[in-house]
Amino acid sequence: MKNMLIPEVKRFIETEQLLQPNDQVLVAVSAGVDSVVLSCVLNELGYSINIAHVNFQLRGDASDEDEQLVERLAGKLRVPYHVTRFETAEYAKNQGMSTQMAARELRYQWFEQIRVAHNYQLIATAHHLNDVLETILLNFTRGAGIAGFHGILPKRGKLIRPLLSVTKEQVIWYANSQGLRWREDQSNSSDYYQRNLIRNQVVPLLKEINPNLETTTRNTVEIIRSVEARYYKSLEETRNELCVKHQQHIRILKSKLYEFEPAILADLLRDYGFNLEQCRALIHQALENTGSVFNSPTHVLNVDRQEIIISPLPAREAPTVIESIGLDQVKIGAQRWQLAIHPRSDYDIRSDPWLGAFDLDRIHFPLTVRNWSAGDRFYPLGMGGAKKISDFLIDCKVPYNYKNEVRVLVSKGEIVWVVGHRVDDRYKITDKTRKVLEISVDIPSAEVSVKRQIPEG
Repeated sequence: MKNMLIPEVKRFIETEQLLQPNDQVLVAVSAGVDSVVLSCVLNELGYSINIAHVNFQLRGDASDEDEQLVERLAGKLRVPYHVTRFETAEYAKNQGMSTQMAARELRYQWFEQIRVAHNYQLIATAHHLNDVLETILLNFTRGAGIAGFHGILPKRGKLIRPLLSVTKEQVIWYANSQGLRWREDQSNSSDYYQRNLIRNQVVPLLKEINPNLETTTRNTVEIIRSVEARYYKSLEETRNELCVKHQQHIRILKSKLYEFEPAILADLLRDYGFNLEQCRALIHQALENTGSVFNSPTHVLNVDRQEIIISPLPAREAPTVIESIGLDQVKIGAQRWQLAIHPRSDYDIRSDPWLGAFDLDRIHFPLTVRNWSAGDRFYPLGMGGAKKISDFLIDCKVPYNYKNEVRVLVSKGEIVWVVGHRVDDRYKITDKTRKVLEISVDIPSAEVSVKRQIPEG
């Protein structure tokens, strides 16, 4: 098997383009057989390796003995050796996570720090074909899309897995044939962890049905990865055609969504956090109900009249205070506010929702710019009476997602302007106006104003 393992790992590295001849690679070695074999195989193939070991201090003397074994291995191979220790249990408690998750987070953070500090090109871990099989079974059990069935990928960023095409049996055979020494983590034999349960109980039963389970897994993964690559290429092309970006919003015509099954739509919307159940409800029910709203951990989806609109969850902005009339320009978010004073006799009123013109004598500084709030009222120009801003925005047919971005200009506790929509009738220019305060809001070129159907006043 040795003669099979070395050529297979070499072939896999070259096929997947994992390593270049001059690369410096940091090999993560735990003292288990898999990582010990990985370091020896890469060394035998002539790659420049550097060994890194993490002592998690979770198993008393056993953890220290692991560290000593890896140090001896680095000395035997005559390669640089990096080691660190973590108070893993304490870190897990402080972070409110499992010990396993804490150990994973700590080691990968440290590996990356070492890689950058020493200018190593890559980090290699010793995952093999049996790990791929276990991952696929776990993903199947928990529920997964197509990406869940390619198992562990050969390369992700700076992380590579050169043993991914060989089995555990081949790894152990190589270790024995070379007289290598390694240490077994006794927790691997416990069925407390889900992966161990799959490894110790489920896989042996499946191998009674198919003794060549690892080989068929390798073939299946190759097929899935090929299909997946084509699927996601097609999905990206569809997303580019379907989704129209407007400011920070994504707009999709409702009529187009009927072409998709819920599972495909879930993949199209996965970047925004929406799941299969929500997409199923969207297609089968909500598309017919204008005003339906779905929330993900990061976004909100609103079913508008002709479109669905997806937006990041709104963040309330801190109010901006315009202290005095002497300020001619103010930056508010991505907008530039220009302030100017004109004699009424020289001023022509212009129809522009992003330009507010007010009777200066009625305005009291400082002015405040803030997000509108529930219960806010004003007197829309030309409408003769007070109206809730929430009702005004409905009348203007402003989509649900865009309402959260609407700002108001406030003077002495009263709303002077619903910015981008309508000034307040009490502050309008009249025949008695002597001076005009003009405020114009410059919208960044990327933020083209949404078309609004605002009633004429």
